[in-house]
Amino acid sequence: MMMQDERVEKDPHDAAARPRLEARRRAFLDAAAQSFLEKGYAGTTLDDVIARSGGSRQTLYQLFGGKQGLFEALVTERVRAIFGDFEGDELDGRPPEDVLPPLGVRFLTTITCPAALGMYRLVFAESAAMKEVGEAFWRAGPQALRRLLTGYFAGQVKRGTLRLTRPDYAASAFAGMLIGNLHTECVLGLRETPGPEEIEERVKEIVRLFLDGAR
Repeated sequence: MMMQDERVEKDPHDAAARPRLEARRRAFLDAAAQSFLEKGYAGTTLDDVIARSGGSRQTLYQLFGGKQGLFEALVTERVRAIFGDFEGDELDGRPPEDVLPPLGVRFLTTITCPAALGMYRLVFAESAAMKEVGEAFWRAGPQALRRLLTGYFAGQVKRGTLRLTRPDYAASAFAGMLIGNLHTECVLGLRETPGPEEIEERVKEIVRLFLDGAR
């Protein structure tokens, strides 16, 4: 068994080693998430991650190249997991009244869940020093959602259901209306995560206001 473990450590490209290496990658990321959220980037050491994961320093460097690479991989993966349910194909051809309310509810529920709030706090704290982290977060999360909305709004303009000169501006405006002060208050810990009824009521009013101005 020890010889197999050593072979996995030394050859990450070996086909037989990949499942075990992927399991170790998962363990590193889970351990890193706990450490970074508890201690922040500066306060977390690779020894912390290794102790929590049970892996080795050699494997960690093979997989991530070091602490910053581990952090960037964690941010990218977690943001994609948080925002990954937003797909454009399911929106095509459907009227705004059917699309925007459930999309808005899902978006607000997503960004105010504890996992997302923790990731927002972590990224905001570290992105000034590590621009790549902020860019990765933006591309995988908020920008992806705005791109989806921009494409949908552009399609609705062609169908004549919405009057928008800049679908991209409209996408940013709609997302901004949803976020409002609510998300900032949650990130800062000034209030509890909103419940389903509050989210649905908020989204209903925002969709009404948005569509009143877009028609």
